[in-house]
Amino acid sequence: MKYFKAGIIHVFAGIGIGSFISLLSFTLHQGTPSIKQFLLLMTMSAIMGLLSLIFEFENITFVTQLIANFILEMLTYGFFIWLTFGGAVIALTNIPTFLISYVIVFIIFRKQGQANARRINAKLADKKRE
Repeated sequence: MKYFKAGIIHVFAGIGIGSFISLLSFTLHQGTPSIKQFLLLMTMSAIMGLLSLIFEFENITFVTQLIANFILEMLTYGFFIWLTFGGAVIALTNIPTFLISYVIVFIIFRKQGQANARRINAKLADKKRE
């Protein structure tokens, strides 16, 4: 049940991040996605959010989690971009976009996790002093 709840949260987080990045991309390129493209992009975002569950498994080292997540995310991205826009060339030329997006999202979530850990540690230290 723990992973089911976390999975739902990760799916919605993925959809939120994917929606933002897709909207930004279409706005910058002054394009409008078709319903099929929109549904494929949201499905891709949900799957990518679900793939971040790998970071919840505590028995795997962080480096292994990061490498596995990166590879799975890149494969998912390439496959869905190919399905959405109909060409392997488009998927390959969008690898820099994927890398930039991955690094930005990773840094944001990493900083957020560190801030949460600091806040929790501060509360524990306060309780210990009492």
